[in-house]
Amino acid sequence: MNSFTDGKPLDQAQPVSKPAVISARPKTTPRYGLFGFLIIVALLAYLIYDLQATKKQTQTELSSLKNQESQRFGKTEESLQGLKEDFEVVRKRLGVTQKELDQARALAQRFKAEQEQSVQQLHAQLSQKADSQQLSALKEEASSQFGKVNSDVTAVRTDVDATKKDLEGTRRQLVDVKETLSQQIARNHDELQQLRLKGERNFYEFELDKKKKVALVGDVRLMLLDTNAKKKKYGVRIVVDDNQLDKKDRTINEPVQFLVGRTKLRYELVVNEVSKDRIAGYLSTPKDKGLSAEYVKSN
Repeated sequence: MNSFTDGKPLDQAQPVSKPAVISARPKTTPRYGLFGFLIIVALLAYLIYDLQATKKQTQTELSSLKNQESQRFGKTEESLQGLKEDFEVVRKRLGVTQKELDQARALAQRFKAEQEQSVQQLHAQLSQKADSQQLSALKEEASSQFGKVNSDVTAVRTDVDATKKDLEGTRRQLVDVKETLSQQIARNHDELQQLRLKGERNFYEFELDKKKKVALVGDVRLMLLDTNAKKKKYGVRIVVDDNQLDKKDRTINEPVQFLVGRTKLRYELVVNEVSKDRIAGYLSTPKDKGLSAEYVKSN
């Protein structure tokens, strides 16, 4: 008896089908690599552009810093020049000794040299630290250096201001002294007679000729060196206490003071007339030599 499969005899069963062969199609390769390459190229282009912009900005800031530093250095030089001129005025008006003047000049030169050295160091550092990452630190360092220089300049200005105040005070004193001396100076024979009437000092009138080598006036010997009648100027040699004093380029009615003796008595020479190879004037000496002594303080 034949078996049935699906209602059909086994001998009539359908033949077994062969396994289907699936053909493998080639996969389409994604183009992500090309897109990535383009993105990288774009990023590189952006980075190059940004780097150029940063470099340009850095150079601009460096140039600005250099200009600022140059301006500040120029102001510092002007301050130092002003200080030098003020010290020169002090030397001329107050009779500052050469040693003190040299010390003042050396101080100004030292400040100037230190500031020039600081400026040179800043120039070198600005050239070496052009990297944008170090620019902030460089700015802070430059500000610190400028602050130090400004502090030095401020100190110098303070000294100058103090010197100016002292100078103004001294100028006022000089004006007072000048007014006092003007009241004690005779410009002609009549004014000299009025001074004699006060009885405060001794007065010796003289006429000095260049042909006469030495003239004795009071206890002082005088010798005429030269005259300039047009400019009313003259030069005279004073011999006192075995010392020789040359007073040159003096003008008429200008009191020429000098100290005499151990007690430093103040003598005063005034010339009222200047002509060719001739001068005329008077010599004023203390009447009370004990009260008129002017002792020189030791430095």
